Amino acid sequence: MLYRYFVIALALTAALVGVQIPNYVTQYQQRIDAQFTEAMVYYTEYQRIADNYLDGDIEALIRLHETSESPVFQEEAIPLRELVHRVKLFEYEQSQLQQGYLRQLWFIATAASPELREQTLRMYSFNVPLTQQAVITGVVAAILVVVLLDIFVACCRHLIHRIMRRRSQPVNRGV
Repeated sequence: MLYRYFVIALALTAALVGVQIPNYVTQYQQRIDAQFTEAMVYYTEYQRIADNYLDGDIEALIRLHETSESPVFQEEAIPLRELVHRVKLFEYEQSQLQQGYLRQLWFIATAASPELREQTLRMYSFNVPLTQQAVITGVVAAILVVVLLDIFVACCRHLIHRIMRRRSQPVNRGV
């Protein structure tokens, strides 16, 4: 009987964690959008300069900074290259997050920026959204945890049963 209470508590915990997953995805998307918007404020200015003087080639603008005789412009090439890299990263992340829910989950779990995942988790705001997606994810998480627990317990029982059977068999010591 105690086992069933444990299973119920575990299922409820899994359901509550499961309903947080869509909320985490939303907060991750919001973080990407906010950082992309901020990066674009500066990027568009550099892109405007590249458009006016270098046929829109921002890489040429970076190379121009890198090869400048002025150490100030040479140093400015470093954050400019980083800015361009971040804008491309945010564009890629946004394109991946425009797919279906399961693909979004897979992307965040396997290929998303570790830095952005960690920032989102650190700043995560817990709530219980009762959207259809959250409820389904919570139920699936609860069922999955209970099924995995039952499989684990069954395997343990089977293993114990085999060990006990071997111990109870007489040892044949050929005389």
